[in-house]
Amino acid sequence: MSMYVLSFLATLGGVLFAFVTAKLLGRGQRAASGEFSGQALSLIGGVLLSSFVLLTGFQVAGSWSTLSTARARTYDEARALTDTYWAAGSLSDPGRNTVRTLLKRYTGDVKSVEFPALAQGHTSMEAWHALDSVRAALNAAPAPRPEQQAAKSAAQSNLATVYQTRADRAAEVRAGFPRIVWVALLVAGGFLIAFPAVLGLASHPRNLVGLCFVGAAVAFAICLTAQLDHAFQPPFAVRPTAFSFAETRFRQMDG
Repeated sequence: MSMYVLSFLATLGGVLFAFVTAKLLGRGQRAASGEFSGQALSLIGGVLLSSFVLLTGFQVAGSWSTLSTARARTYDEARALTDTYWAAGSLSDPGRNTVRTLLKRYTGDVKSVEFPALAQGHTSMEAWHALDSVRAALNAAPAPRPEQQAAKSAAQSNLATVYQTRADRAAEVRAGFPRIVWVALLVAGGFLIAFPAVLGLASHPRNLVGLCFVGAAVAFAICLTAQLDHAFQPPFAVRPTAFSFAETRFRQMDG
């Protein structure tokens, strides 16, 4: 199911929840008469709103930071790949061609195999094997002259950065907020929607429309927060743009 369709259904669910809650809880005599202390109502409403805003804001800020970090690390990895490719150009044949060919293979695997796997919540073993092949070929590449030894050392250092960024990505794909936080967010949103209905503010059709809008806004905020919690899943997924850039740089260095 498309995440955009899911957002619409979640919003519609919020409207339905607000409507049913208003009909079920807004029938009492106290709710119809509106006999409540103004200070008490203001205090309860403020607490409910603050709880929901605090939970939502905390999760959105944390998820957005994770998303930005994951995107930045793809460019760090792509930059390390191009630096490795450049350093490998100073090696002697056949080590130079072998390492560069394997680097191209790994970069292509990340684009075509790894990122679809990340959307499913795991990394690609095929990409891991391709990267291990690069390291094995680089370690086995002969470097008899001092300048070749320096180039090989630089390539190995940059390849270690690639491994580090891959390990970070493997951790990020499984990261997420604890389930209890989502339960608290749902409960706070439900009480926020139900509170006006308990006061009888939905006894008239005009007020009911306003309450339904509140339900839609709350449900949309929860759905948006859930989507941001997964850095490699649509619609806000990190894309393999950095690796397309790396492939372009490979072709430029070949030329």
